Amino acid sequence: MKSRIQLLICLAISCAFFSCSTRPIAKPSYLSYYTEEEFQEMYEKARAEERAYLQKLENSDPDSVILLNLDFTYLDTVPDLSKYNKVRIATFSGIEANKVDKSLFLSDSLEIVTLNGCSFRNIDFPEDNHIERLNLTNCQLTHIPTSVRRCKHLKDLNLEGNQIRHIPRWIMELDSLEEISLNFNQLRLNKADIRHLTQVKRILLGGNGIEKLPKNIGRLQCESMNMAKNKLHSLPKSFANLNQLKVLVFYENDFEEIPDVLVDFKNLRHLDFYKNHIKEIPDFVGNMENMQQLFLSFNQIEEIPDTLRNLKRLKYFYIHHNELHFLPEWITEMDSIERFGIGFNHLLNLPDVSKMKSLKDFDCEHNLLERFPWELLEKPDMEMINARNNDFNLSDEEKMRLIKASKTINLAY
Repeated sequence: MKSRIQLLICLAISCAFFSCSTRPIAKPSYLSYYTEEEFQEMYEKARAEERAYLQKLENSDPDSVILLNLDFTYLDTVPDLSKYNKVRIATFSGIEANKVDKSLFLSDSLEIVTLNGCSFRNIDFPEDNHIERLNLTNCQLTHIPTSVRRCKHLKDLNLEGNQIRHIPRWIMELDSLEEISLNFNQLRLNKADIRHLTQVKRILLGGNGIEKLPKNIGRLQCESMNMAKNKLHSLPKSFANLNQLKVLVFYENDFEEIPDVLVDFKNLRHLDFYKNHIKEIPDFVGNMENMQQLFLSFNQIEEIPDTLRNLKRLKYFYIHHNELHFLPEWITEMDSIERFGIGFNHLLNLPDVSKMKSLKDFDCEHNLLERFPWELLEKPDMEMINARNNDFNLSDEEKMRLIKASKTINLAY
């Protein structure tokens, strides 16, 4: 009985897709049910397809194989892949072994390796490998495997969805490392962790529950930082030293204001404070002259300050789900804006946004508008207008006009 239950659980949790097969098993619906015999039939079919794929791989010319994509969900042992020495990209899923042997990574051509949803204690990367991108995602890792230090050519290291708490000192030895992703781990982020990341250009630490940044955070030299889905509400003074940043993400944190330590961040191109508790946009944001993407939605902002008219390179401006009651007239002079989201506010009317020369995507959903922005229908290159849930009182003739316009524009009203 126990083995029967384990089999049912195993098959129900798995995606029931075999990534190497051209005929994947259909994923069971939550409203479906299967007898033990049906589950057993599905299981045997998956094993047969895996064996057929491996037999085909075995019969192929090893020098012709440049990509491996293997799901080990139903395999008892990991096959010997050492002879495939021309492989450039290798993806493995579902390995359940105490150790992942280096025979999987012996190809001199191997540049990209992904181990996803695997369960292992040790992984053995060979010396002198040429791996540039390494993904060890959702592998229940409590630390970064030591043999990763042998990947001297490594540029991108993705460790999302593990249980890692600290960043080892030897990370500093990876001179080529440009990006590290530790999203959704259990990172405590202390001063030592910061010292070990000083040479990395792109750092992603989202979803770790971080409440406070170390005081030495200003030692980093990164150009991109993602701190989304943490619990930050303030920044230490040394953060002001990071004014080389081009991308800064604080999506879904606990900020009540945009910290003034960002006052000199004129290199920023992308700033994201989605889903915080911000009530106003400080004037210094208007001095971020290189800004191209500004995300301030899901806050409590009541007004767009005049200084934002200085953002001459701004392309994406999202400020929906706030407390805006009006848009300033000068917004129509923002010739660089391509995508503008102001939905879910309290707007009664709009300036003539069709004057915004680059505008392609406009969202004013769920406001209090009584007049549809008809001018946008005549605007060249307009791609999308979302004006649903407003107070339009459209005549039959106007409805027909919108129906006709929807043939060339993605239109919702």
